[in-house]
Amino acid sequence: MHTREKWCFMKVNIKSIKEMGAVGKAVRKSQDFDQRTLGDFSNNGINFVSQFENGKSTVQIGRVLEIFEILGIGITLDLPVPFNTEDKKKLTMLLEKSGVNIVKDLVLHEHSIITSDH
Repeated sequence: MHTREKWCFMKVNIKSIKEMGAVGKAVRKSQDFDQRTLGDFSNNGINFVSQFENGKSTVQIGRVLEIFEILGIGITLDLPVPFNTEDKKKLTMLLEKSGVNIVKDLVLHEHSIITSDH
């Protein structure tokens, strides 16, 4: 099996389970694993690996994380962070209290966020 030290990392944006499955499949193939071997290493069966790679929307996230761990895939989330300092501190405190590792602080992105006016 390959070790993480032999690889550099690529950032990809995922918008669906289908895309997530496609990424898993591409990485699996690039590492010369077949579905059965990946299923064995991740304590999942070949059927689950196939369903995940084909974008089945009801796959269990815990089992997907097991597959990603075997393949060396990490998951980072881009969270919307309030501009208000107090709200940002509150979010940071809640994440830290939950044991979440904050990798990087605020990065500005140009995209729309839907809000409701009440």
